[in-house]
Amino acid sequence: MLGDSILKWSRQLRRGSMLSLALGVAAASAQDVGVTSTEILLGEVQPMSGPASLIGKAGAAGSKLAIAEINAKGGINGRKLRAIYEDDGYVPARSVSAVKKLIDSDKVFALTGTTGSSHMVAMLPTIEEAKIPTIVHMAPNPAVVNPRRPTVFMIGPDYDWAGFVPISHMIEKMGQKNGKFGILYQDDDFGKALLAGYQKAVKQYGVASVAEIPFKRGAKDFSAEVLNLREKGVTAVYLGTLTTESAAIMGEFRRLGMTPLIGTLWAGQLPAAVKLAAPSGFEYLIPDYYASNYDAAGAKLMEAAKPYLSADDHANFNRYTVSGYVGTLVIAEGIRRCGATVTRACVVDQLNKLKNFDTGGLTGPLSFDNPKAQAVLPIKLFQTDPKNGTVKSVTDFIAY
Repeated sequence: MLGDSILKWSRQLRRGSMLSLALGVAAASAQDVGVTSTEILLGEVQPMSGPASLIGKAGAAGSKLAIAEINAKGGINGRKLRAIYEDDGYVPARSVSAVKKLIDSDKVFALTGTTGSSHMVAMLPTIEEAKIPTIVHMAPNPAVVNPRRPTVFMIGPDYDWAGFVPISHMIEKMGQKNGKFGILYQDDDFGKALLAGYQKAVKQYGVASVAEIPFKRGAKDFSAEVLNLREKGVTAVYLGTLTTESAAIMGEFRRLGMTPLIGTLWAGQLPAAVKLAAPSGFEYLIPDYYASNYDAAGAKLMEAAKPYLSADDHANFNRYTVSGYVGTLVIAEGIRRCGATVTRACVVDQLNKLKNFDTGGLTGPLSFDNPKAQAVLPIKLFQTDPKNGTVKSVTDFIAY
């Protein structure tokens, strides 16, 4: 009798073990690509070499910081985050190769870093085919969400608002209702979006636009363009430029004895950009939807980053560090809401429901629950202090 009981118990134990194993296999198979019982793998394409390396390295540093903080607290529902970073050198063809490697070879679960504006557009067909959750937090190009891509979520207002807000402020608050306005802009989709915002502002306020001058990406000599602006008698200028071009143009203004009011876009608040432009002495305006290094929220994040970032990453902390940090927090929130069973479909569904997500003052409230899945964040206006090499807030975050 005892032997029969032991045999029966042994059979039940084997059946129970096999059932547990089957359930375990089923649970594992319910997870998606890039997800194991202990880890979730993310991918980033960033310009970490070439002319935009300052932006890409900072964006990657923000991602590393968010991942380190999340993992230090035990991860998400028992799983740690890990990211693979690919350098595209700010070349669209390399962006496409990099994203294909992350998806096809590395088998990442989601994308949280998606490089520049035209580069992101080049990657979209690959992203759409893979149906991979993607957070666009660096370059809010309208083409990314027009038409709507079901797995793509964009943080930030369209670039045209970067052209609109400084011009609006000059007219309303800086005595330029009768001013003569001009713009220099990079001759590509990025620059043309800024031009559209500039044109919207001058039209809305009925002010004179006397010069709208394109330039080729990578240009270094702006003497002819600035001379043109002087001949047109501009009193206020918008620079649709990146860091080095802005400094070169401001230096040319100073050389010719010009003193226009100047506005530029968010890259103008990078510490390196402020330092480059400081010798010209211009207190230029910068709109942004992310906090500055000099905001309370930005300064707090810089302090919190010290245990987690390398000395170089911390020294290069800028608004793109905030960008990478916020983008990773957002994908992490989508993952967290899925509980133990993490799939791409679930994360996409949860991100579509995201409303008024609090980033601790690094941005305004962040929502994707709209037809474009675009978090059109409020914008804060900053102004540089060239004597101290810093920026100060001119407004709070305002929804335009």
